[in-house]
Amino acid sequence: MKQNYLNVKFACSLLEEIIRAMKAQDPIIKTMKVSQWGCHDDFIYSEVLQEHFKELLPCERKALMCIVREVINASAVAYTALLEDNYLCYENFGQHDESLDDIIDNLEGDNKEY
Repeated sequence: MKQNYLNVKFACSLLEEIIRAMKAQDPIIKTMKVSQWGCHDDFIYSEVLQEHFKELLPCERKALMCIVREVINASAVAYTALLEDNYLCYENFGQHDESLDDIIDNLEGDNKEY
């Protein structure tokens, strides 16, 4: 039987690291200009966020850099579309009453079929 290399807890821990780093650096990131098509992803990672990831292993930092790049670019494009459609209710976007542990447990339950 092959090993499943998608570990939900590991992936979520990487995402949590990004969330903590982005929230901690929010005032700095707010002053940066990111176009509607994204950009500055590597600069934001290397100059602003990477200080939060110094204690991690190189493979974890590489994964985080790839995730940060995609999050910055994809969210800039999506946010632009929301603004163009005059959808301004983004403040509550993504907020859940569920705890992160509940979300992980639900995701793991969904993956048991595989």
